[in-house]
Amino acid sequence: MTADRDDADDSLERLRAQCTAFGFELDSAGSSLLERMSLLAERSKSFDDAMRLTAYADRIFRHYDAVKPDKAFSPLERQTVVLACLFSDVGKTGPEDAKSEDRRLIAEAFAVENVRDDAQSLATFLRTYFSADAEQRIARFAALGIDPGMSIRHFWNLHSDWTLAVAEAAGLPAEAVAAAATHHLLDDVNPRAIVGDDHRFTRPFGENSAFDRAEKLVIALDKYDAARRRGGRTHEQAIAWLRDRIARNPRFRDDAELLELVADVDSVIGASSDD
Repeated sequence: MTADRDDADDSLERLRAQCTAFGFELDSAGSSLLERMSLLAERSKSFDDAMRLTAYADRIFRHYDAVKPDKAFSPLERQTVVLACLFSDVGKTGPEDAKSEDRRLIAEAFAVENVRDDAQSLATFLRTYFSADAEQRIARFAALGIDPGMSIRHFWNLHSDWTLAVAEAAGLPAEAVAAAATHHLLDDVNPRAIVGDDHRFTRPFGENSAFDRAEKLVIALDKYDAARRRGGRTHEQAIAWLRDRIARNPRFRDDAELLELVADVDSVIGASSDD
């Protein structure tokens, strides 16, 4: 067994423990979800990102318990946030019906970070970052129905839709499925238009009928962490960047609930950040 395989197995044990703590038995989801999460642990930093988000979420929950007990997160909200943080990037392993070798192909493309030109085509991206076998990869993407001529930004955005399908097929709680699938709504990525203009879901997702606090916290944590780790920003820079992103989005610029959550991330996570 390789070191990478050992690390992936250890990662799955941590994931299994987190899921159990929040009322979801990972092994009940079937082998596809386990394989996908193991692949993310092996091939990218997405798994470690997810675990870090859950630690952030726990700090926010404890902050509300201590400082805003009248607004404390309910058990369902906590489950929704944590499971969404854990599985929001599972779509980076491809469509729900992707075969094992195709999942790896797609995961390897998503694992490339700090790509500056997000308007370049997928084909150009592959020729730049996978020069040794780019043409074979291009052909394989085309065979999957993924147009190599699409922009790399369009390709990246596909993972939200794939997360929705994979998470539903795996039997995640419906509320967590919706939160995971909408974690890029601040970027106007709304898979299958599941969030209406009135912020209500356009189809049932368990007990949660609307895109509200739990989903917004997932977005705030995901964006903050991306700005810190991948963006290389300090805590203060990440918060300023996040507030600017919100201010430029018509759907969210006046969203007091989201802005309060960002203020919480600022005070709670900032108090322990290691700039």
